[in-house]
Amino acid sequence: MKRSGPSFRQQKIPLKECPDCSGQGMVQGLFHQMPCPGCESSGFVCKETGATLPLADVVLQLRLLCNELEDERRELRRKLFKLDDRSRGHGPMGTEYTGD
Repeated sequence: MKRSGPSFRQQKIPLKECPDCSGQGMVQGLFHQMPCPGCESSGFVCKETGATLPLADVVLQLRLLCNELEDERRELRRKLFKLDDRSRGHGPMGTEYTGD
């Protein structure tokens, strides 16, 4: 077990929407919109502490989330492809097209 130094894999930090800007990254000023100071315009804060994350960490966490969602999408497409009868070369009503 590794005891010191950085981990081999990036750890996922649970995120939540910024309560100040409701995840928009901007707050409405008197005459114009301004960057949200509560989340540094990212729209996300740490779920556990509510602290602002550095932008580099926010980018990394969003990339990890995108990768996770992409894996989930691929898995659902694979399951859908298995259910599709046409994927096995069958035509309408289960008939097989012979080219005649």
